[in-house]
Amino acid sequence: MSEDEEPLREQLIEARDRLRRELEVLLSPSTIGGGADSRSVIAALETELREIEAALANRG
Repeated sequence: MSEDEEPLREQLIEARDRLRRELEVLLSPSTIGGGADSRSVIAALETELREIEAALANRG
């Protein structure tokens, strides 16, 4: 990997980690009241996470 690609790789890793944290929160059981129906948000985040992971694998 060239030095030019390193900042992009770091941004992808940060985005991947942020998405994983967001998914963890959305998938955990809610302790206050009933859980909101977040299926569409979860699906969109999972799709984005797969795309980021694929981009990282291709740069790898």
